[in-house]
Amino acid sequence: MTKNIAEDEIAHIFLTHHDNDHLEGLRFFIGKMSQVREITVPLYQNEITLIARAILNLKGIGKSTDCNEFTKALIEIVNNQVFIKTIVEGKRGECPKLSFAYEGKYFCHHIECLNPPLIIDSYDWIHEVGERDLIQLMSDVFTKEFVREMEIYIRSNSTRYSNIVDSQEFNRFWLYGENDRGRETSDAKCNYVLNFMMQNRELFKKFNEKSTRDNLKEIYKNYVKCTHDVCMVLKTFFEDKKMLLTGDASKKVFKRLIREGKDISATYLKMPHHGSKHNMNKKILSEISPEVAIISHDNGHFGSAKDTHPNQEILELLQNEKIKILLTNDVKKGDVIIMKKDNHDKDYYVNIL
Repeated sequence: MTKNIAEDEIAHIFLTHHDNDHLEGLRFFIGKMSQVREITVPLYQNEITLIARAILNLKGIGKSTDCNEFTKALIEIVNNQVFIKTIVEGKRGECPKLSFAYEGKYFCHHIECLNPPLIIDSYDWIHEVGERDLIQLMSDVFTKEFVREMEIYIRSNSTRYSNIVDSQEFNRFWLYGENDRGRETSDAKCNYVLNFMMQNRELFKKFNEKSTRDNLKEIYKNYVKCTHDVCMVLKTFFEDKKMLLTGDASKKVFKRLIREGKDISATYLKMPHHGSKHNMNKKILSEISPEVAIISHDNGHFGSAKDTHPNQEILELLQNEKIKILLTNDVKKGDVIIMKKDNHDKDYYVNIL
């Protein structure tokens, strides 16, 4: 995200998901929000935030002593959501509108959203299990205060209330905007949240019994995966070129698009997750068939030093496929520069600043 915006320009900001490294550029627009027409977030943005809050309200969090790395990241995600809410609910006439992106939606006629899907298939927890049993399951692993919030959330969907209005905590972070599709997707969104909780319930219990870093790390890794599954993917069209903007989209996202016969081909590919090997492979790359791959990175680490950003396997894959590489920073291995940005910063259409 660039910090440069001319006084006569109007911006539309797309936030692929709210990991800190994808959202912190918003600060450059403070004082210029009157020039931002619209902020767009993924359809499942509220639900991802709710899951982060759920993890932070596990009974064992208060007993943990070596989990700051993960709790800090989750707190940042919730705070980022509150920050967005503050921006879009500011003084009338000086704040942008908020919209939600989902598969099949177009922006400005030349930007198509490919992910997240409108409806994510999962078990129908809210109708098959029932409110009372679900709330009891919540009570086993979460704090009393959060269980009360989840009770409101579950009942607001299973009994078809118009919206969530009974919880001050919900209203503190919940985003309301255009194109959220209302009741059409409310059951799917609620089941998405409940599905994560049920799939990780044994991990929650394990962490509550023994609140160690390793036990929370396992939960956090699963959380990151689910955020990448609903990450925004955009396809833009300009002149005779196409660009695929992938955020941190997972392999699961691309496999779904390929399986459903979606056209993900593009001239330019913004590599997912800073060039991580966990988000791209040869088959997916061949379906996209880009001429140019853009890697936005700061040469940091993903999980461990075994998968630096960008990963060596990904760089070799791109080179073997004779795909031109554009970089936002030098690529280093230790202290040795193995690929300089200055040699990979522009072509006829794209110039990396």
